[in-house]
Amino acid sequence: MRVLVTGAGDYLGRRLLEALRRGLPAGSRILGIDRSAQPPLDGVTFLAVDPFDAGRLAEAVAAFEPTLVFHLAALASVARSSETPAYAWRADLLGTLNLAEAVARTRAALVFLSSTVVYGEAFRDRARPDESVTPRPDTISGRTKNACEYILRDVLANARVKHLVLRPSNYIGPGQSETFVVASFAGQIARIERGEAPPVVEVGDLSAGRDFFDVADFTAACLQVIARIDELPDGGIFNVGSGTVTPVSDILDALRALTDADFTIRVRDERVRPAGVRSEGCDPAAFAAATGWKPMIPLTRSLSAILAEARSRNG
Repeated sequence: MRVLVTGAGDYLGRRLLEALRRGLPAGSRILGIDRSAQPPLDGVTFLAVDPFDAGRLAEAVAAFEPTLVFHLAALASVARSSETPAYAWRADLLGTLNLAEAVARTRAALVFLSSTVVYGEAFRDRARPDESVTPRPDTISGRTKNACEYILRDVLANARVKHLVLRPSNYIGPGQSETFVVASFAGQIARIERGEAPPVVEVGDLSAGRDFFDVADFTAACLQVIARIDELPDGGIFNVGSGTVTPVSDILDALRALTDADFTIRVRDERVRPAGVRSEGCDPAAFAAATGWKPMIPLTRSLSAILAEARSRNG
């Protein structure tokens, strides 16, 4: 098996590569593509390719001759996409179109990492939508992800190349950027413990709910996709998550229970999303039925690992 991963230098990309080198059959080859050079990883070949360079990208895909492509390259943060809208559209759509055209010339199957953010306004009607719910994205990140789903469907279907769409909810884990809420809380608490910051944790809407699950469970889901790729439907769309909506306030309470530090809470307007407070989860039943996958790591264990990593990083 020959697996190509785009966005290899991003948080999820690196962890997927680590899972692939442990979980793929002996003799498999793995190529990680990113726009910049990456630190070495045993069993993985890295290649620096600008996704805007269609010719170079096509050459890299053709030379590797992948059997399966995981397309992860994108701006993962909703907040970061909102701060750089023109770049978000260019990066997500142009990079996806260039990759789709390159993969269309191969015999590979492609798995696209979308997101449950595509549901957008639909969350107001259903906190845990399944795949039958029509996306109504209301953020730049949601709109670009949804547009990429259409690009892949049109380009790859015309070329008769199989593709799947995974819509994960909020995967979390040690080392994630503090642009994400759990990592932000953990990083702030770690700095408070060390006396490097005043005893105040800045927050957004604590009443909002999210479907949090461990990034290691998501990489395990990707391995299940590989194992079942021939059985899964062409063009299939699958939610991936815990199926449980947890209030953000519960996350902060759980982290508070893991520290002896006393701190107060301050709501900052810039941390509050314009869309307002709401619960955003997903129903992952279809994916579970198709692959046998289910999340195995308790949320409390994930939070403990995230805080431990933040303490180390700030130490």
